Amino acid sequence: MLLAWSSVLVVLALSVLAFFVVVWLRAQMGRKAAAELATAPAMQRHKVSQFPSPSEQDALALVKNAMAVRDPANVGEYFRLAGTAPAAVVSFLEGMRDLDGEISGYQWLSSMDANQLLIDGVLVSTTRDGTPRNRLALLTPDEHGVWKIDFDAFARTVRPSWEELLAEDGGKGVVRVILAKDSYFNGPFKDDGEWQCYGMASPDSEKILLGYCRKDTPQAHALSLVFHQEEEPQNAHSRLKRATLELRRPQGAEARQFEITRVLAEDWVLADKAFDEPGAGTLSPGLPPEGGPN
Repeated sequence: MLLAWSSVLVVLALSVLAFFVVVWLRAQMGRKAAAELATAPAMQRHKVSQFPSPSEQDALALVKNAMAVRDPANVGEYFRLAGTAPAAVVSFLEGMRDLDGEISGYQWLSSMDANQLLIDGVLVSTTRDGTPRNRLALLTPDEHGVWKIDFDAFARTVRPSWEELLAEDGGKGVVRVILAKDSYFNGPFKDDGEWQCYGMASPDSEKILLGYCRKDTPQAHALSLVFHQEEEPQNAHSRLKRATLELRRPQGAEARQFEITRVLAEDWVLADKAFDEPGAGTLSPGLPPEGGPN
């Protein structure tokens, strides 16, 4: 009997330990997932195009020069904008030191083609209060083959702000997040036969959110393409994906529960066609228009 109770106590102790490990991992996901994902392309689908990628030296020089821009007149030389005013870009760059800390390095990531687009990446590493952070400078070519940084992807633009989106009277917007498959079904999303569940994290928010996609919809198909590599054992990052999503929180849902109503991009750069639209899985070797999908 003593041996039996000892075994029970050991199992209980391990269960409690496992629970706290899971809670800790979830709490860390928003901060660490971006770093883990930074060196992994959204989908390994390198595209052949009329526009050659910049060399490592040229890509690094472009990003370093872009980080130093303080004149709105020079913003267009380095950044692709989607309605953001050049002065707002300069303001963001000037505020990066307070937001992210000092820039500590640049890492060339080479080709990260995704979402029908030619994309090359450079990781911009920073340190704030002794904590490493980073941002992804995702470069794409325009119709003339000139490579520039997609500003919204770099700034991880969310509309409206995270604060407004998570407010009690909010609950609708477009977000750039890191996705992982999840299995929490509750409230209006309690039927796991009707919904797919995804955990959603952002380095810009402390909260881990839950996104639900109705099965057998264009959005469900699009997300299945985003996660198409997850069974490949050699892909260590297959369970985490970047995506740009349109969300809404239905009545009766928890504050962190959202329905995924659109899958706009499999990464953080918008193309001229949303990723959940028919034919969005094939590459158009050009570039996204300035506005992207709304």
